[in-house]
Amino acid sequence: MHDLLVTLLTLVPLDATPTPQQPVGPSGAGNGFAATVVLGGFFGLGLIVLAAVLTSMRPKRHDPRDTPPPRPRPR
Repeated sequence: MHDLLVTLLTLVPLDATPTPQQPVGPSGAGNGFAATVVLGGFFGLGLIVLAAVLTSMRPKRHDPRDTPPPRPRPR
């Protein structure tokens, strides 16, 4: 599982910040570049937290006290 996550995270480019296609107009109205960067940051942070949670999970160990005693064999 850890190897799969590391492989997937290496495929994501780290310098994938979007570049504005059009300059800001003279009226002062932006083209949404800042909103894209903020939302992309939250998305990236969510992926990092998800990867950290998944890599820190441990398998649950079987508790022998949870199993019922064996049934007696019929005679």
